[in-house]
Amino acid sequence: MHRLNTLNTHWRVTMQFNKTLMTAALLTIGGFAAISANASGKKESEFTITTTITSVCEVNASAAAISFTDVAAGTLGTDIANKKSAGDISVKCSNDAPYVINLSSKGNSTSTTGEGLMTGTLGDTITYQLNSDADGTVWGNTGALGADAEGNGIAGTGKGVTTPLTHSVYATITGSTDVKQDTYTDTIVASVIY
Repeated sequence: MHRLNTLNTHWRVTMQFNKTLMTAALLTIGGFAAISANASGKKESEFTITTTITSVCEVNASAAAISFTDVAAGTLGTDIANKKSAGDISVKCSNDAPYVINLSSKGNSTSTTGEGLMTGTLGDTITYQLNSDADGTVWGNTGALGADAEGNGIAGTGKGVTTPLTHSVYATITGSTDVKQDTYTDTIVASVIY
């Protein structure tokens, strides 16, 4: 019987302890809730997210080949029709990015006014002039950017890197064709400033 009383007492003590523990836990949770409900203020801070987009441009002149086909020796330059390029110079630039396309002749590298020099395999040469339209507006390599830009390049404004803008090139033979029978060529470098 003594043992039963001891167990009974132990059980009551354990139950009392659990009850006390439960009450303490509920009071603690209630205390946290009261603290949260009675917050004394709010503080904020800010941060920024930043990126910088730089302008990009690309130029592709591979389709702009010009061929005068067959010209009889001695034909005067004024009798040879102004030729338009087979394709256009294509430029893709960032949206609203200003650009200038300049053209330079490798055969006449000192010219800044679009005057080129076709050379034959036998050494003779024929001069020609690059233009930006059929009326003969000179297209050279002195174009620059800016409000006070001067020069003979072709200016434009980009419409986005996925939207190509095109520019046709014209050429007129200006020099004598009283030269050896041969094929005469030159290479034009198209550069874009942006």
